[in-house]
Amino acid sequence: MARPGCPDKCGNVSIPYPFGTGNGCFQEPFSVACNESRAYLASTGVQVLDINLTIGEIRVLNPHIAWQCNYTNGTNSSGLDGLSLDPFHKVSHTKNMLTSIGCATLALVVGVTKGKHQFEYPVANSCFSFCTDASNVDDSTECSGMGCYQSSFPGNISSFNTTSAAVEGISNSTIQSFSPCSYSFVAEEEWFKFDRSYVLSTNFASKHANGVPLVLDWVVGNGSCLEASKMGSQYACQAKNSKCIDVSNGPGYRCNCSQGYEGNPYLQGGCQDINECEPPNQSLYPCKGNCRNTDGNYTCSCPSGFRSDDPKSIPCVRADPNNALKMVLGISVSIIFLMVCIFALHAEYQKRKLAKEKQIFFDQNGGQLT
Repeated sequence: MARPGCPDKCGNVSIPYPFGTGNGCFQEPFSVACNESRAYLASTGVQVLDINLTIGEIRVLNPHIAWQCNYTNGTNSSGLDGLSLDPFHKVSHTKNMLTSIGCATLALVVGVTKGKHQFEYPVANSCFSFCTDASNVDDSTECSGMGCYQSSFPGNISSFNTTSAAVEGISNSTIQSFSPCSYSFVAEEEWFKFDRSYVLSTNFASKHANGVPLVLDWVVGNGSCLEASKMGSQYACQAKNSKCIDVSNGPGYRCNCSQGYEGNPYLQGGCQDINECEPPNQSLYPCKGNCRNTDGNYTCSCPSGFRSDDPKSIPCVRADPNNALKMVLGISVSIIFLMVCIFALHAEYQKRKLAKEKQIFFDQNGGQLT
């Protein structure tokens, strides 16, 4: 859902507010440039593949692939590159991996993060891939270490540089004869599937010149929810029935519609009630009986003459017409039995009370009653 009067798509990419194209259509720094039906983050120039409001993610193409080629004839070439983002975007540390391709290849990523009091300091991670000849290269799509390896990416990173280098003392002319080049990059873990041809390739980087998919986390503000809620009209969660969420990947917050509502929490009136009783929502909100939508929720009940212990998950079945009569008779019998018991106990009590009184009277008069 874009801002009213603003384009909601660029090519096949939906552009929901706070992102937008054109003046007055976005919140800083979420300007999106639309060029030949392709969307680009204006702040960094990376191409946008998808924007997700609900989980606060944006998929982009990361064009920065580091590489190094060492040929047996003694010629060498290399490329070192990095990505720098604005403070509202972070590289996802749960969806991306540092990947190393090659034999005797060390991949290194160095990023900058912020600690307490916004103090910046560097963080680094590395991974090593190895193989002695072409037959050692893994035939599967997994990065298991033989020709390809992956490692996790640090959190709270807005900029990084990657390096790919052959390890001296391990790399030799035998390896260079079949795998002269090494590559390293940060990319979406689910996207990358290893192929043994990558180890033999001398043009992997050029084949992916547009970039490799990368997942970014984004926040609408760099403060906490507690701090943001005191900002008045500057508070980003504008919709009624919206809520604020503190993010885990660095400082900041984003917004979501409250449970039972959907839409855009960054626009006034943007969160609308979900009708759980209409397709396609019925698969997400089951009801085996009569479904009735309510504001932010729904109820599920059996029709008259039917019953179920839980109509949301257990189908309604026809109720036994004699059940009510059986229940009334059962209750009536129980009441009568209870009354008989009470009467019998009362009679016994009176009998014992009378016997006790007679005994007392007998003791007081010193003789037998006549």
